[in-house]
Amino acid sequence: MKKIGLFLVAIITLNSCATILNGKTTTVKISSDRPSKIIFKKDTISINNRKTTIKPKRSKKPLKITVLKDTLQQDFYFEKKISATSILNLYNYGIGLIPDIFTQKIYRYPNNLHFITDSTSNKIVLGHKKIVAIPKNKLFVYTSILAPFDIFSIPMLTIGTELFLAKNFSLSAEYGRLFPNVKLSSHEISYLEEKAFSLRFEGKWYNGINLTKNVHLNEYLGLEFRSINSQYNDILDYYEDNTNFTYENIIRDDFATKKRVTIINLKYGLLVPITKRFYFDFYTGLGLRIKRFNHINLEFDKNIHQIYDDNFPSFDVRVFKNYDKRILSNFTLGCKFGINF
Repeated sequence: MKKIGLFLVAIITLNSCATILNGKTTTVKISSDRPSKIIFKKDTISINNRKTTIKPKRSKKPLKITVLKDTLQQDFYFEKKISATSILNLYNYGIGLIPDIFTQKIYRYPNNLHFITDSTSNKIVLGHKKIVAIPKNKLFVYTSILAPFDIFSIPMLTIGTELFLAKNFSLSAEYGRLFPNVKLSSHEISYLEEKAFSLRFEGKWYNGINLTKNVHLNEYLGLEFRSINSQYNDILDYYEDNTNFTYENIIRDDFATKKRVTIINLKYGLLVPITKRFYFDFYTGLGLRIKRFNHINLEFDKNIHQIYDDNFPSFDVRVFKNYDKRILSNFTLGCKFGINF
């Protein structure tokens, strides 16, 4: 029984994600609208508009910080939060949460705190209004770094520019071209040269929202228009509806397709700086995907033929089988890498 108990403890411990991945302390970045001081663990630390980092020990107890501004002094208590790494315990049915809670490594505190003085009440409060701004005439040049390896659409090489026409408002344009030597679909006969390109135009409004609760991070809402034009060769296996199905009745149809996809998305994104010049742009959004097809040398007729698929259900986002779904909802999730000038 002792060995069994030790074995169970070992299993739980080795499968506790926060206990393994999180350190004993967590990081909290603190700033202020003007030079001030904080008292943390009996240490007095100067803070200003730039972020100062403290590393409190992970605990289920509230984090206490005393803020000193001019003649004002105020105590703040921040309740614990759940670390995102604990979500990884889903793979072990949540068993790993037991040691995570026991070691208290499941907990964290707010990542960013910005203290300001409320002129109306003359009290120190947390500020959530963005203190960053991107000036007019700022220029970004970027590329969609995952596009060459895209498994959900057409792999492309992309280059884009983003110009700020006013403070915190930009327009961007992006061009993409089919990644060299990529075959868009399986086929044996070529009717068309396989090629594809995309155009993306987007307007962005920065720093009007603060979902991250980080006043130093640039966030935006964007309206995106994208056009993807492609032509490729494909094959389709089908049989006639009025025949008894046998493998001998399967007909292979070689054809080509000219396809145009128009995408409209409402997006949310944020810029994460790497250095003073380089950054990542992470974004997500929802919208519509409108598809138009022009098939060449296609003999399949959905009124009298039935598509044959021996691997149903299959997953191929460019597959011919969904050609009749002309308007679909669209979900976007991506990342860009850029440099600002």
